[in-house]
Amino acid sequence: MGTSTSLPSTVDVNEISTNTGLSKKQICSLWTRFYELDRDARGESKGYKGYLDADDLGRVRKFDENPIAFRLIKVIFNDFGSDGKLTFNQFVDFMSTFAQRKRTGSHHEQRSSVQTITTTTTAAKTDFESIKYSPDDTERARKIKFIFSMYDVDRNGRLSKEDIQEILKMMVGKINDDEASIIAEKVIGEFTEDQPNSIVTLQNFEKTLHTLDFNEKMSLKLLK
Repeated sequence: MGTSTSLPSTVDVNEISTNTGLSKKQICSLWTRFYELDRDARGESKGYKGYLDADDLGRVRKFDENPIAFRLIKVIFNDFGSDGKLTFNQFVDFMSTFAQRKRTGSHHEQRSSVQTITTTTTAAKTDFESIKYSPDDTERARKIKFIFSMYDVDRNGRLSKEDIQEILKMMVGKINDDEASIIAEKVIGEFTEDQPNSIVTLQNFEKTLHTLDFNEKMSLKLLK
């Protein structure tokens, strides 16, 4: 690709800003980061491919110290990428999840995340469709959907005991099946009013987390 970190003329900043609520300055900062991450197979030659792959994200500093880094990368490409690639627009769409700006393209900025998620789920035919991102999602709703996707290992739009067990094994490492099962049942019980063998829908998940402040805890300095 090119040898400059300047924003290419092919990037429609106005359209990206409308879709994400990000300023031109923030979009330019993200382009610089995108350019720096985009490397060849040896991890050299910045801006080499014009897209990011899993190896590029795996080189992010301290990522290898995160026990669920592999899971995080997989969710990013499943939810925002295509064919194992992440274009600049897709990268910005993903990163905008962690911004504190309202999306000007949304017609429902004043609605709470509960209302947004409830409306989306009601209109959807399946649980999986309910967790897809929508232009009408509030900032909080996008963050909740992203967290939900991290736990939804089988990508069916529902959290089961088996999903939680898989994440526990990733996070803890050496944990036997019986221990993981007990902990997973307790976690599921927190979201389903002590019904450990139930499944957790996006609505259950959001209602349990409604008191948490996501904007500060899930925001990036780069996008403030």
